[in-house]
Amino acid sequence: MAEFISSFITGFQEIVNKDLPQRLPGVKILNIFDGLVHYQYAGDSHNLEKIIYFNNTFFVLKTMKGKGLNFPSLVGAVASEKKYYLINKGTFRVRFQNENQFAKVDKNISKKAEETVLRNSKLQLDRLSPTTEIWYSIRREGFAFCGQLVSKREFTEKNLNKGELRPEIAYFICCYSDIKPEDVIAEPFCGYGSIPVQLMKKFHFSKLIASDLDSEKIELDLQKKQLRENPQLDLSVNNAFELPQIKDNSIDVVITDPPWGYYEDIGDVVEFYKKMFTSFKRILKTDGRMIILSARKEEIQKAASEMNVQILSSLNTLVNGKKASLYKMIF
Repeated sequence: MAEFISSFITGFQEIVNKDLPQRLPGVKILNIFDGLVHYQYAGDSHNLEKIIYFNNTFFVLKTMKGKGLNFPSLVGAVASEKKYYLINKGTFRVRFQNENQFAKVDKNISKKAEETVLRNSKLQLDRLSPTTEIWYSIRREGFAFCGQLVSKREFTEKNLNKGELRPEIAYFICCYSDIKPEDVIAEPFCGYGSIPVQLMKKFHFSKLIASDLDSEKIELDLQKKQLRENPQLDLSVNNAFELPQIKDNSIDVVITDPPWGYYEDIGDVVEFYKKMFTSFKRILKTDGRMIILSARKEEIQKAASEMNVQILSSLNTLVNGKKASLYKMIF
C-alpha cells in the first residue's frame, strides 16, 4: 500500500485524525503531528486532492525516526535503495526543509540527492521551473521524510475578501462542532459565507439560520454562492445582538467567527463579546453549545468568565498570520 504525507494548517491534528478516515475510506494513519499526517492509501492518489484541508501532499520515498536526524543520513538512506516515483515523466528539483523552513545543504549532499532521482527515474533535472519536486524534510518531533510532491494547493489570502475565512478553516470549525443530523444551527456573523458554505456542502443537519448585519455581504456575496435555493437555509440581514428571526431556546449549536476588531470598529471588545453571549444565551437550548473562533483570546475569555460561560475545550491555530483559538463553550 502506498504511503503519503500531507500538510495542513497548524492546530487541527486531532480533527484530521478523526475526519480523514471518514472522508477517505481505506486510509490508515501511521503518524500525525501538528500540521502533518503520514498515512497509507491504496486508492487513486487523485482522491487526495479532494481533501479540502490538505496543502502539500507527498508520495513517500523514505521515512526515518529518532534523535539527531540530519540531511546526510537521510539522503544516504534514500540513495542506498532503489526507488519508485509516482510521477516519472517531466522535470524535477530537490528541496531541503528543516522545521518547516527551507534550508541550504552542502553541494555534495544535494548532488547525491539529485543523482539518486536521475538513477531511479526518467525525470530530468531542472532547478528553476520543474514539473515535480523531491523534498527532504526534518521535523522537531524526531521524524524525517523524503517524498515526491504530487499535489500542491495554490491558495492564499489574496483570493479572499478582507476578514474572510479560508475554506479549510471553516471546514475544521464545522468538524469541531460535532454536528448531528437533528441539529438546528445558527451562524449570526456569517459574513462572506465561509461557514455556511462548508455546512451545506459537507455536513448533515436539520436547519441553518445564517445572518449578518452587512446586507451587501448577504445580498451579493452569499447570493453568488447559490445558498438561497437550499430549503435547509434561512438567510437574512439581522443584528447578532438581537436575532429577532430566532425563537428563544430553539438552537442546538451556534457556529461562528465573530468580528475581532482588526478589520472593523466594534468598540470595547469585551463588551462586544458580552453582548454576543447574552444574545446566544437567549436562543440556545439548555444543552446548547457554542463553537467560536477568535484571535482576541484574552478578551473573549474575560467576557466568558463574566457571563458564566464555560469553556469545554479549545485549540490554537493561525488565521491570516494571527494567533487564534477555536472554543467549544456552554452556559
